[in-house]
Amino acid sequence: MEIVPGIHVIDGSIGCNSYIISGEGLTLVDTGLRGNVPRIYGYLGRIGHEPEDIRRIVITHAHLDHINCLHQLKQDTGAVVMASAGDADIIEGRQPLRVVGGLFGIIFRGLQAYYKYRPVPVDIRLNDGDCVPGMPGFTAVSLPGHSAGNMGLFSRERSVFFSSDSVRVSGDRPVGPGPRFTQDMEAAKASVRRIGEIDFDVLLPGHGPAITGRASAKVRSMYRETV
Repeated sequence: MEIVPGIHVIDGSIGCNSYIISGEGLTLVDTGLRGNVPRIYGYLGRIGHEPEDIRRIVITHAHLDHINCLHQLKQDTGAVVMASAGDADIIEGRQPLRVVGGLFGIIFRGLQAYYKYRPVPVDIRLNDGDCVPGMPGFTAVSLPGHSAGNMGLFSRERSVFFSSDSVRVSGDRPVGPGPRFTQDMEAAKASVRRIGEIDFDVLLPGHGPAITGRASAKVRSMYRETV
């Protein structure tokens, strides 16, 4: 579905929201879990593109539900892989995939064993404030907390913010970090506050539907009420 001109979410993404952005070729933001690749390619076909049109893949953070298809997509497309400097070593297999504790940690470790992530070299490591190559007008925004290297993307020109998992959406409302899925709660709260301090109309989360219209004001309100 096209959310705003030139920015699409893959219908029925598995694991997380996967987005397609037009610009200098196509950019894919986050890959989802195994089984998502046919959905990505099917959607590309419906909008008149081939897999080879994906020039770059941006990973917002190194959790399995966002990176599991990366190896296949890199092989198929030859796309440049970009990720935050903070999570790049995990994507490359230099550090282990991290999970939370408790019952959810046990579940996630089981998922990791089932899905068997295959490491991929990161071609470009992004730091806070970097302009994203091939994505005119987009900058990387460091949002630690959910993971150490969690990263958002912001375009002032398009008035859109990709919040990764720092802010999810339930129904039509933004939702802040939950302790069961968060590596560092205090850092995660600070990241939500930072998102709310940026003015944008459209919020594109890692999970849940987009918020269109006064999205940053809704994030600020959520922060005051719940975080």
